[in-house]
Formats: sequence, C-alpha cells, structure tokens
Amino acid sequence: MKYRYYYCVTQHLHGSCKKKPIRKEFIENLIISVVVSILTDNYIDAIANRVSDLSNKESNTEIIKRLRRLLKENEEATTNLIKAIESGQAIDVITSQIAKRQSEEAELEAQLAQEMTTRPILTFDEVKFFFEKFKGGDINDISYRTSLIDTLVNKICLYDGSEPYAEIYCNANEKGIRITLDKFDKNLYMEQLVPLVRVELTTHGLGNHCSIH
Repeated sequence: MKYRYYYCVTQHLHGSCKKKPIRKEFIENLIISVVVSILTDNYIDAIANRVSDLSNKESNTEIIKRLRRLLKENEEATTNLIKAIESGQAIDVITSQIAKRQSEEAELEAQLAQEMTTRPILTFDEVKFFFEKFKGGDINDISYRTSLIDTLVNKICLYDGSEPYAEIYCNANEKGIRITLDKFDKNLYMEQLVPLVRVELTTHGLGNHCSIH
C-alpha cells in the first residue's frame, strides 16, 4: 500500500526546514470540511461583492474611458448640429456633418464593444449564482474537491510545535481560519520507513511552517 504526503520543498532540497511531512488524505479531508463549512450565505455574498467590484474596476481601463469620452463628445456635437438646423443655419452643410458624426459614433461603439468583450463585467448575481453551485456537492468527488480548493482557497499554512495547527486562508476572508491538529493522531504525520511519493509543500518566511498551494 502506498501512502502519500505533503512534504516541505525546502526540507526536501536543503534540509533547512524542520516541518514534518503530513499525510495527504488527512490534511486534504480536513481542508475540504472547513471550506464546505464556510459556504454560508454571508460568505457567498461577501465574495460575490468583492469579485463584482474587482470586475468593474478592471473593465474600466484607460482605453475604455477614452472611448466613452469620445462617444460623449460625439453625442454632444451631434446635438449642437441638430440645434443649428433648427435655428435655420445651412442645412446641407450641417446634414453632412451630422452624417460624419454618426459614422464616427458607429465606429467608436464597435471599438468599445470589442474592448468590453475582452473584459466582461461580472455582476453580483452572476458571481453569487456561480458560488451557490458549490453548496451540496459530493466531497468525495475529485473534480468537486479540486474546483472547491482552486476557487475558494488562497493559501494553507501548517505549523509544528507543542500544539500543531493549520491556518486556512480563503478568498474574501482577511483572517486565516485556525484549525488545531491532533499531534497524537497516527494518521497525521509520516511514520518512519514509509517512502515519499508526493512532494507538494513550499516554505514561507522563517520558522517551522509550510504552505500548500
């Protein structure tokens, strides 16, 4: 029977990290259970707000701002030309200018539409609907587990010590969720003489802690 573990890359390459290898199945099941538990309505609303706000900011680029400004100026110029016709000024000349403005407007709108296509705006309701689908999933399904972690988890830190613990950092949560690890659980750490078959951890900063990515 093969056992799989997460193992600090620094420890594996240089031996400078003292973090113990940790059983893959144990830590992954723990993380999945925590992530599923935070999928409350309040959390989904918070992350939907953050994603939609970010989408709006990223969609408002300098190019888009310029195109919108030019469209507004074009509209104002066309309005003034129409007023000039109403006041009895040279109709033929002004009509030609209006046609030119309308042609410019169509071109600007096409450019704006193309630019917006590359940066679609995600609404709050669209994002919320997407995250609502994570509720009630099968935690034993590999694709569901992978999607859940890839979408919601930002970073996971593991700490050794007299009371080993993990900190799970989820998107839209500023503070990590701290989970105490049972140091006496035989399923937690690697037993002696068990071969490593998976290396997945990297270290961040100083001290005996590692992060799963």
